[in-house]
Amino acid sequence: MWRVLLLAFLFALLGLGTAAYADCNSCFTSVFAQRTSTNIELTFTARVDDNTVLPESVVAVVMQVDGNRTKCLNTTLSKTSQAHGFAVYRGSFGAFGTYTHSGRIDLAGQIYEFTVPLDGKPGKIDVAKDQTPLNRNGLRVQVTAAPVTPAPTIAPAAPAGTELPNVNPTYLIGGAVILVTIVGAYVDRRRALARSLAG
Repeated sequence: MWRVLLLAFLFALLGLGTAAYADCNSCFTSVFAQRTSTNIELTFTARVDDNTVLPESVVAVVMQVDGNRTKCLNTTLSKTSQAHGFAVYRGSFGAFGTYTHSGRIDLAGQIYEFTVPLDGKPGKIDVAKDQTPLNRNGLRVQVTAAPVTPAPTIAPAAPAGTELPNVNPTYLIGGAVILVTIVGAYVDRRRALARSLAG
């Protein structure tokens, strides 16, 4: 009986695979590229809340080809579908390069960096550390800064109590699965030992 519960628990754990994206209203989750003889088609999948409106198109900027910097190539990706909390953006450009393309893409003001192989396998996409907007053609403002005397600050107050560390729920569930497996194996072994002594 416990094996059935363990199997159900493992399926529940697999269902939590998208927990890393649970705190975003709209974010890219995957990227694929397919190379033909003449074109490269980029496909991005975005997770989106049902009440969030996404733009009809986004711009991806390819900045590296096969690990080497190249002239930036802006590619417009059109939203081809949006349903059940996911949206798909697709676009293509003239084929060049052999192995990978890397660059940046903007979704609702959030900049992502991606690296994608050209053989159809999934690429890597993550929030960029540098959130500089992709479109730099807008109004530019000259800013002059003067040194400012820092205002005295009060030392931060000590925390009122002990704060527990943040632990990803996936690790907790994985630990629970391991613990249940060990306890189940121990109980089975004890039962087998009791049967061998009794019979």
